[in-house]
Amino acid sequence: MKLRNLFAGMILCLAVASCIQDEAQNVEAAIDGCSGNHIQQYLIDRNDFTVQLYVSKAADPSKININFDLPTGASIKPVRQLTGDETNVYNFNDENPREFKVTSEDDAFSATYTIKLWQTEMPLVYDFETLSSDAPYHKFYEDKSSGNVIRRLELASGNPGFELTKMAKTPEDYPTVQVNGGVDGGKCVKLTTKDTGSFGSMVKMYIAAGNLFVGSFEVGQALSNAMKATHFGFPFFYYPLKLEGWYKYKAGANFSSKGEIIEGRKDKCDIYGVLYETDDNVQFLDGSTSLTSPNIVALARNLDALPETDNWKQFSFKFEPKNGKSIDSDKLEKGIYKLAIVFSSSVDGGKFEGAVGSTLYIDKVVIEHTSNPNEYPAN
Repeated sequence: MKLRNLFAGMILCLAVASCIQDEAQNVEAAIDGCSGNHIQQYLIDRNDFTVQLYVSKAADPSKININFDLPTGASIKPVRQLTGDETNVYNFNDENPREFKVTSEDDAFSATYTIKLWQTEMPLVYDFETLSSDAPYHKFYEDKSSGNVIRRLELASGNPGFELTKMAKTPEDYPTVQVNGGVDGGKCVKLTTKDTGSFGSMVKMYIAAGNLFVGSFEVGQALSNAMKATHFGFPFFYYPLKLEGWYKYKAGANFSSKGEIIEGRKDKCDIYGVLYETDDNVQFLDGSTSLTSPNIVALARNLDALPETDNWKQFSFKFEPKNGKSIDSDKLEKGIYKLAIVFSSSVDGGKFEGAVGSTLYIDKVVIEHTSNPNEYPAN
């Protein structure tokens, strides 16, 4: 009896070991994302195997912190090791762009990516004439570089979140799109509050406001906490004075809150700029903190100055100091302050309150600024 039990145990152990050995290892070799102390934005082209990394002009290019988001079990390393390379820290001062090789968990597949580092400032003018991609949705891209100053970034929107609803059949069906008919006859941006259909009802996210902002949209957080999926801001090296531009707006017919029509309530659009100070605990503001954080230094916003209009109308909002804060010139030079500009077709769209069909057009946006601290009102 004991011998029979012993043989049974041995067979069970061998069977378990065989299952473990037969379990397929991951064959993916790709870069899915990047994060790090210096990274403000990244753009991955999976067809060309390229990555564009945007960092503050204040960053040290010889010590760029990159945390790669890789498939399970995959590994990555520079094709050529450089002096100064450490774990998750890479030297782009001596070689830029650089090649990095990703190897799958099973070692059978690999891919070599070319990573280009851009030390950039935030653009100060936005005309919405250029798309970095038009499929599956529009991605807005601004490049206002001149001389030795690089001002280049991709604006973010909630389009990646709306893609999850499967409501859009074409790029023009998304909440944030590029259209003709701008102020001077060129392109502009059109933001429309959309119904999210049965998927939205299931996850209790009934509408999606059209939005566009400086920052990034973390689609992985879109379903768990939509307000925190929007990360606002980019390092700013000037004293902001005004946020100016042109808009047209028409509210949708039926205002709803959490899927229920609210009689007598009318939707509003939102346009604002916010300057804030980063620290060890706050590296960005999100949809829940962008107007309330104690780190806010200045805010340019006036909802009452944005009435409905069928024709292009200019807006001009002064940056008003907040929380008793002034701007420290040393911190400004080091890129510790960040600025965000935000546009939305429904002011409370982040709470899933608004009217389907509310439409906001935006064009020719300018951040009026100065390098003279004496011209900033709180200094």
